[in-house]
Amino acid sequence: MPTTSLMSFLKILSKGSPQKVQEYGKYLKPGGYQFYWMLKDAAQAMTLAGKSYDECKKSIEAINRDVERECNLAALKGLNAWMKKHPPEGYFAVPSGSCVSPSGYLTVKLEPEFGMIHSGHKRIVQLWYSKNVALSKSSVMLGNHLIKKHLCVGDYADCKAGILDLRKKELLLVDSGTPQVLDMMVASEFAWADSFFKAQDDATKAA
Repeated sequence: MPTTSLMSFLKILSKGSPQKVQEYGKYLKPGGYQFYWMLKDAAQAMTLAGKSYDECKKSIEAINRDVERECNLAALKGLNAWMKKHPPEGYFAVPSGSCVSPSGYLTVKLEPEFGMIHSGHKRIVQLWYSKNVALSKSSVMLGNHLIKKHLCVGDYADCKAGILDLRKKELLLVDSGTPQVLDMMVASEFAWADSFFKAQDDATKAA
């Protein structure tokens, strides 16, 4: 069944039904490519391994595709600029996980890049970069809610969640919604996705 990243999920849920059909439709075919996987590796090297920006950007500069190289490099520059302006007191490795729609048609991967101690708080950080799409307030709330609900548990129960927008160079901390309301919003999107993929599955079986 289709699997998507948290950031892709947040992009899709902010769209109307016609756009959702188009976006979720991309997951009906095998394949897929993680456009920002080099950013993820470089960000972890800068934070968790303590490597320099100049050292970390070398792997990104070696990317062959121009657009991919430019976007990943711009995002890493944004991270470096934010770290210089708002230096955390420390970094730590974080867990990963996933959440699955009730009917099992869609899995959302929760794979934040790193944890940090910032302004006295331990925070699990998901990076965000997009040249054209801005996260809405509700998307930020839902993203932070899913990280908090599924990852800020056990040994990480004392952590908070945060989405670091590398284009705006801003740490997005909106989490004002109540857990019950946020769970309902996630359930609504999962129900839409389950309905879409079930319809496609039924059509394939009937063909």
